[in-house]
Amino acid sequence: MILAHLIGDFVLQPKSWVARRKTNVLYLGYHLAVHTVLLLLFFIHDLSGQWENILFLIASHLAIDSLKIGIESRWTINPILLFTADQLLHFASIFAVYFYTDQPYFFEFISNFPVEKFLIFVIALVLAIFVVPIIIRVFFSKWNNEAEFNIKRKESLFDAGTLIGILERLFIIGFIGIDLYEGIGFLLAAKSIFRFGDLSNAKDTKFTEYVLIGTLLSFGFGTLIGLSLKNILLYL
Repeated sequence: MILAHLIGDFVLQPKSWVARRKTNVLYLGYHLAVHTVLLLLFFIHDLSGQWENILFLIASHLAIDSLKIGIESRWTINPILLFTADQLLHFASIFAVYFYTDQPYFFEFISNFPVEKFLIFVIALVLAIFVVPIIIRVFFSKWNNEAEFNIKRKESLFDAGTLIGILERLFIIGFIGIDLYEGIGFLLAAKSIFRFGDLSNAKDTKFTEYVLIGTLLSFGFGTLIGLSLKNILLYL
C-alpha cells in the first residue's frame, strides 16, 4: 500500500496534472485511476479479499486530494505545511487499513508503545526546531539595531538562517543518536567552506562574527540536546 502510494503520488503524477486538477476535475480522475491500477496490481493475488480495502483507499485518496484542492483554491497556506498534512492523511489511511485487517497486532502495538521515550523524543525535536531559534534570536536582540545586520539579512533568502540552523541541529541529533560523531565535524567543515568562505571574501568582520557566534550557539545547543536525548533514552 505504501509503495503504491509513493509510485502514484511521486513517480506517475506529472506536474501538469497537479497544476490542472485545480481547475479540471478530469486530471484528478487520472490520478485516482493510476492509484487504482497500482493497488489492483499489488493485490492481484487476493482481489476478492482486498477489494474493500482498495475501495477505502481510493475513496480516502479522493477525499484528501479534494480537500487539499479546496483549501488551495480558497486560502493561501504555506505549501510545505499543506503538503505535509496531505501526506500524513494519506499514510494515516494506509495504516488504518493495515491495523484494521490485523486488529490483534494493533492492540499489541498500542500496549507496547514506548510512550515515555516517544515524548522525550518529541521534546527534543520541539527544543531543536522551535525553542533554540527563539533563544538565539533573543541572544542577538542587542545587535538588532545595527543597520548592517538588517541589510545583510535582506540580501539572503527569507528565514534561510533559521532553516539552516534547524537542519544542522537535526543532523547533529541524528549523528549523536547513531554514534557518528565525526559527522558533526564534517557538517561544521562543510558549513565553514560554503558560509565562511563567502563572508571572508566580503571582508565584513562584524557580520562574520555574527554568523560565527550563531553557528557555534546552534551547534552547541544541538550537541547538548542530542547527548541529553541519547542518555535519557538509555535510562528509560
